[in-house]
Amino acid sequence: MPGLRGWITAAVPREARVVEVGPAGGGLVRCAGGIGPPGSLPVATSDADVVVVAFALPCLERPQELLAEVRRVLRPAGSMVVVGPAPGRSPAELRRAPPRRTLRDGWACPTAVDHPGWMVAAADFAVLGDDRRVFEIPEAPADALAGAGLCPPGAEVAGGFPMGVRRLVARR
Repeated sequence: MPGLRGWITAAVPREARVVEVGPAGGGLVRCAGGIGPPGSLPVATSDADVVVVAFALPCLERPQELLAEVRRVLRPAGSMVVVGPAPGRSPAELRRAPPRRTLRDGWACPTAVDHPGWMVAAADFAVLGDDRRVFEIPEAPADALAGAGLCPPGAEVAGGFPMGVRRLVARR
């Protein structure tokens, strides 16, 4: 999505040791060039200044396992940036977008879509910022969009529509 990467990295300090975590399908996550369970990231304890969790939380049945693992790999006072779908949009954008329920229902953890701030706070992180922005989802098959964590599995979408994205910044 044009502009998304820049928007995410705007919340990351320039000289930080950054670990990126994303969905890999089947309840697994992609991290440090590998794929594995969300409860065992291939990163040493306290080795990261910032962990970016992009579109992974809604794809996991138990995202709290990933959040606990993020706490382990973050150094004390390290930051986490959580990015995920935010299906609510303005009325003008809704004219071109799929119905909200199409992008809301079907996630392994719908709470991670509706209330990611609560989940992050419950994992003992201090939420410092909560932004939303609309990006244009590229034209792609629904299974590719679901694999990237942009829509729930089984959603009947084909890309080419505006979607709200939420960025939370939290500190350990």
